[in-house]
Amino acid sequence: MKTKSLLLLAVAASIGATSAFGAVSSNIVGYTKLTLKKGFNLVGNTLDNKAGNMATVVLADTPDNTAVFSWNGKGFNELDNLGGGLWIGTDFALTPGISLFVQVPADASITLVGEVLTGQQDITLSKGNNFVASKIPQAGKIDSDLGYSPADNDAVFQWSGKSYVESDFLLGVGFIPSSPSLAVGEGVVIQTAAAGKWSRNFTVN
Repeated sequence: MKTKSLLLLAVAASIGATSAFGAVSSNIVGYTKLTLKKGFNLVGNTLDNKAGNMATVVLADTPDNTAVFSWNGKGFNELDNLGGGLWIGTDFALTPGISLFVQVPADASITLVGEVLTGQQDITLSKGNNFVASKIPQAGKIDSDLGYSPADNDAVFQWSGKSYVESDFLLGVGFIPSSPSLAVGEGVVIQTAAAGKWSRNFTVN
């Protein structure tokens, strides 16, 4: 199981994940299990939860006293799980493709459930910083495996445990120093000079 660490401002975080699928009629349903470390973890929703993709639904089994931080384009909005189904803060849609920070008081694991999205899947990228994740619950290189087609001077940020690891895309050269490899359910920050999309057409044979 791969483990990655990421950052909320000056706070370190880490994540590991596994996933499993089972076919039910024409849909692919399953779960993604995320292993969270005490502190901040940058995670992404990888499944379409038919009970609703609101953060309080997707993250319902987070431990008591968990805090969730979602990027609003300028800063972070906070949503707190006080336990017993009581959340403080404004709920929001955590649809597949969005990443956010989950702060847990101790090591924990959570399970995301739902359907795997198929067909054409687009993530809209705005100029500047974008907190995103693969919509598909797969691990691999962000470009060759997960379908992200970077533009010149795009940057992908991951957290090593002590500092950011920045991968810059230079047209004609590729990612420097190398193409980022993502774990299942791992969130990243993609920094772009102009608006764009992370698009992938995913089918299952």
